[in-house]
Amino acid sequence: MTTDTTSVTRGIPAEVMEHLHRHHVVTLSTSSFTGMPHADTVVYTSDAHNVFFFAGEATQMLRNIKDSRRVSFTIDDYTVDWRKVRELQGVGRCMPATADQDAWAWSLYVSKFGQGSVRPPGFLHAIVPSEMHFVDYDYAKVAGQQSQIRRTFQIEDAPQLPAQGAVATNLDRLTYEAGQIVFRPGDSTGEYYVVIDGEVEIRGEGYGADQTVLRLGPGQFFGDQATLRGQRGALTCHAVKRTILLAVDRTALRDLLESGPL
Repeated sequence: MTTDTTSVTRGIPAEVMEHLHRHHVVTLSTSSFTGMPHADTVVYTSDAHNVFFFAGEATQMLRNIKDSRRVSFTIDDYTVDWRKVRELQGVGRCMPATADQDAWAWSLYVSKFGQGSVRPPGFLHAIVPSEMHFVDYDYAKVAGQQSQIRRTFQIEDAPQLPAQGAVATNLDRLTYEAGQIVFRPGDSTGEYYVVIDGEVEIRGEGYGADQTVLRLGPGQFFGDQATLRGQRGALTCHAVKRTILLAVDRTALRDLLESGPL
């Protein structure tokens, strides 16, 4: 049996902060340009708004973060006989730390890991969680069953990335920074896009390597054909530079095409 509760908070709630302070290692999940998942375990520190960690130079994790700023993370509690009793899950935006954040985060590292701490190699990054979940496991003694209590915290003041593929009903104006993913294989958001400013690149995966399909600039119209048919997309699209798009809902576009000339 699972019981769910949801609350909206400003910043990381105190209960989660205590959990973050008590633990030292987080498992980060990222994805490659074409959507291949990848997991890394790293040490971290945290404050009321951020989770800080170092991403090693030339690592898959760093490449993935550059491809997509969205990450998910997990921190688990186990008993001495390795039964999981609590799990903290989270998702958020990951960016390189600013100079001010770097100094602050390193002071947190020293406080958490001791005065003799050696700065880890790589680049300091900050995750700003947008949503976190506590899953508390109560292992029943009867029939080996387990019940779960799931508590969700939505962070009200967390900065938001554009939704992958956008969430639009008619026309949404969306801004993507260089390298941000617009959509990737398997997305079923059902939007087409018009490039207002900037440039996007669309790729498909072939023979084990990414293949550039085309680049599109202002005034051009694009989308994975599968989305128009309501099927799973097969292409990846990202912004080459800062780009502004208009997202057109699949249903609205289909109705417009089917209606013919005015």
